[in-house]
Amino acid sequence: SVVEDGVTPLLNAIVYALDNPFGSLSTTFEAVQATMKLASQYPKGMRDQSSIWVPPIYRRLLSADKPERDMSERCLIKVSSVILPPQSPLSKEVALDLEQKLLSSMLDMLNDPSKKIQAVKSWGWFISLLGASAASTRPLLNKMLKVPEQLFTDPDPQVQITTMVIWKNLVDAFFGPQVLENMDQGTVMSPIEPRAHASAQMKKIRLIMMPLCGVLSRSHNIALSSSCLSTWHYLLYKLGDLINHLSILEAAFGPVLKIIFSTRFDNQNKPLWSFCINLFHDFISVRARHLISPDDDVRVPLNQNLLSQTCAHLKALFDVHQIKWLPWDVTSFDFQLEILGSIVNPELLHNMTADMAVTVMDSTTQTFRLLLEGVQVQCNSKFADDNVMICITKVCKFVKKVFLDTVGKQKSNSSAVLVQFCLKFVKCTVEELDNSLLASGKYELCVDIERIKEIEYAKCSPKLSHPRIRPLAYMELVSPAVYLTALSLSIVAQFTGELSHGDAEQLASIICPPDLLENFHAVVPFLYMQIMRPVDSRLRIKWLVVWNKVSKRLNEQMISYLKAGCGASGHDVLCQFFCYPFFALVSSGSISAHWNAENRFEGYLNMTQDLEAELVIEVYRSFCTNSSYCSEPVYMVFLEHFFEYLINIVDENMSSIQANLKYCLENKSKNITILSVLGNVVIGLLENAQIFNYANKEREVTTNEDPAGCREPNLFLGSLKLANRVYEAIRSCFQRKSSCTTPSHKQVFLIFI
Repeated sequence: SVVEDGVTPLLNAIVYALDNPFGSLSTTFEAVQATMKLASQYPKGMRDQSSIWVPPIYRRLLSADKPERDMSERCLIKVSSVILPPQSPLSKEVALDLEQKLLSSMLDMLNDPSKKIQAVKSWGWFISLLGASAASTRPLLNKMLKVPEQLFTDPDPQVQITTMVIWKNLVDAFFGPQVLENMDQGTVMSPIEPRAHASAQMKKIRLIMMPLCGVLSRSHNIALSSSCLSTWHYLLYKLGDLINHLSILEAAFGPVLKIIFSTRFDNQNKPLWSFCINLFHDFISVRARHLISPDDDVRVPLNQNLLSQTCAHLKALFDVHQIKWLPWDVTSFDFQLEILGSIVNPELLHNMTADMAVTVMDSTTQTFRLLLEGVQVQCNSKFADDNVMICITKVCKFVKKVFLDTVGKQKSNSSAVLVQFCLKFVKCTVEELDNSLLASGKYELCVDIERIKEIEYAKCSPKLSHPRIRPLAYMELVSPAVYLTALSLSIVAQFTGELSHGDAEQLASIICPPDLLENFHAVVPFLYMQIMRPVDSRLRIKWLVVWNKVSKRLNEQMISYLKAGCGASGHDVLCQFFCYPFFALVSSGSISAHWNAENRFEGYLNMTQDLEAELVIEVYRSFCTNSSYCSEPVYMVFLEHFFEYLINIVDENMSSIQANLKYCLENKSKNITILSVLGNVVIGLLENAQIFNYANKEREVTTNEDPAGCREPNLFLGSLKLANRVYEAIRSCFQRKSSCTTPSHKQVFLIFI
């Protein structure tokens, strides 16, 4: 109470001592101690009169005497909670001092390398003491910005790092509590607000972002880059709810992400990359966590694998300064996809090591899943109709643009990483978005895939009688599910390297979602069109591998497909699909003849034929001997349909089969692939006792219903007819050349004996 009554004369005495008219450093020291003590005990009164006692302290920041500078800085740090943000009289006093003398003294210090760090520290204090008025005193601010402008490009990394740390003071001045409180709250809560509402803050944000982007673009110093990211994160934090506005996202959030993600991912920049991908992950996940608990701030776990590779001080920022993300709106979807596209840049992936590429794929796929979860939330909204179409279309076009278009422009299409990455993205889309949405006729996309355009006019071989199929037409309207299937097949077709079994499995999972037979109306024509275009054995094996994986997955789900009521057209497309290898193998003779004529690939051809036969026989054997399905009438009906279909194809193409056999014999091929395949189908049928049990039951039923026995069991007759066709082909083989009785052919022939 005694101090409060006499605070004005007491402050006058302290200021007189701070000015130090006698040049006594000890007097100044005691005055500084008294100031700090008074500020701690009488904060409100000291704040109200800060324009009186603060100037003598901050003026000593530019003193030639280092002890004075240090003493002044310690005092300002101690009383900062009392004087910041500054009141208007103090800001005016600071501006006046800068204009008269302090600014020129600060610029002079830049000429002395030993004083550069002190100069920029002083600059930071002056900016803080100007506070919100810094933006309004534009001429003075422009003059003051010359200090960091020089130091951001200083050759000494330590000077640059210090300048980057002090740059946060400008963030505080521009986006302090008073600034954000005075804003119209209606303009900062949602990214769907017009851009004009945030335009008042855009100049400030661009000013702060300019050196950040410049330093990150040219820096090869991990400490400097980390400091830059720390300052950038602080800006995002200080923006509060304003960060969720789309124009602010584009100005403050996007540029740094694009710079980091466009840099080659290696061990040096992995901590920076990891920090940014986790920050983007946190932004994307806000919709998913809002779905989990709309009222509570439940955070989706960050990518712990990447978080462990982030610098310790950057990692700590996630807890110290949590950015106020709000559930994003569909209008910011383009922005999110743009950032995601910069991460999965195929040119960068192409030059990465395998471990680095896996890290990128795993983290990006996880983030993409969260984005799709947000889309699913949007789709479940009662106001979703228009937005559902927008989101699904943009997701499909994004995958197409990033992978198919970019890979197609590269000189080499042999990057297995890109194929694997793309199939992961498509699989995520199929898994995260409901089949009811993807397969709905309500939402349609144009098939704008050039590969479809190329194969649309493929000529059928005049020697083969293909089933009547209608390929997808370029720019035809299809469901999103069919579009994604066509996109996946086109990427595999464009890929010139060897397709791994893992990638083929991924493709099979995309093509065979539960209870969605519509995809096969796109798959079957695509496979057949590949036959109609000239291919070598290597590419033919690629598609047989795909067929093998899809067939296995389809066979696992066959009953659910058949019980879903696919009808005659559904049976037809399944029959066409399972008959695909027949045409692929029969139509390969001319290509093989050309290769064999050079007398250099005979060993390779034999190996190729063995692999082709193995891929097809494996499926047909399980197809015909699947005992778990033999008790299902719908499966037996389908088998009847399939064998009838296959018999008609063999009859229509018998001359081509015989020509193929003749070619193999003339070239002394150890295996006749098509004969081995058909023979094993028959073997599977004859070994499956349950099929014949079903046939016997069918005969008993028909005999009891019709004593005349006018209807024979179709499945039983179909099996015998197919065996007869294979026998005819073998007999023809014996007649043409008796040397066909190689061991593999004897096995097929002896089954009839």
